[in-house]
Amino acid sequence: MQLVNISYSLTTMRRRTKRFLGYVLIPLCMATLGYGTVYLAGKPVVAMVSAVSSMVISKSTPTFNEELDSIFDENAVKATGHVDQSEVAVPLYETYYAKISCERVNLIAPIYWGDSDKALKQGVGQYIGSFMPGYGKPLLMSSHDSTYFAPLEDIEIGDVIQITTNYGDYEYKVTDLKVTNASDRSAFDLTQDKEELILYTCYPFGAMIGVKNERYFVYADKISGPEIVQGGTDDGTE
Repeated sequence: MQLVNISYSLTTMRRRTKRFLGYVLIPLCMATLGYGTVYLAGKPVVAMVSAVSSMVISKSTPTFNEELDSIFDENAVKATGHVDQSEVAVPLYETYYAKISCERVNLIAPIYWGDSDKALKQGVGQYIGSFMPGYGKPLLMSSHDSTYFAPLEDIEIGDVIQITTNYGDYEYKVTDLKVTNASDRSAFDLTQDKEELILYTCYPFGAMIGVKNERYFVYADKISGPEIVQGGTDDGTE
């Protein structure tokens, strides 16, 4: 009788074990495996969505950042004719020295001397191989198409772009718009003997994914603003 009881107990235990494995443990393992597979498969997508979301956020209205040095004074007394070169402070690298704006397309941004990554994150960066306003030579500036230069998508020939410095206010009239390959150095000429404002950014505008191999250029000729001279005066005589 005792052996029968022991045999019955073992049989019952085996049945309970099979039920536990069939109804609890195996489904739990399968669920864990399934969730793990979904997580691994979806992780790249989540990462991409997160990256895109952060770029969308960066398209919000920019705010001036005080992290970099600044010599720009909105209330400085401006010259109207000639301005002596000795009165023009040449900014240090990554220094906020001017402001660019175009009211019609809602463009407004600080201009930094130097086009480093840090400067481009905070505004417009000017290539230091070009010239400051008033020297009668080209100015080459760039910024990101998703932030400060996003308004360039709506700019048109004939629009007027303003640049404000401590020594004078300048205006440039847009004469041409062009899309070029990123490696095309013929898109601009910094040796020309005229004051041309050249703005460029990545193209197409707003594209979130992939490497952008094209650049969007805006060309504008100077139409007003004091000329920088050696030994000149503000009344237009030298």
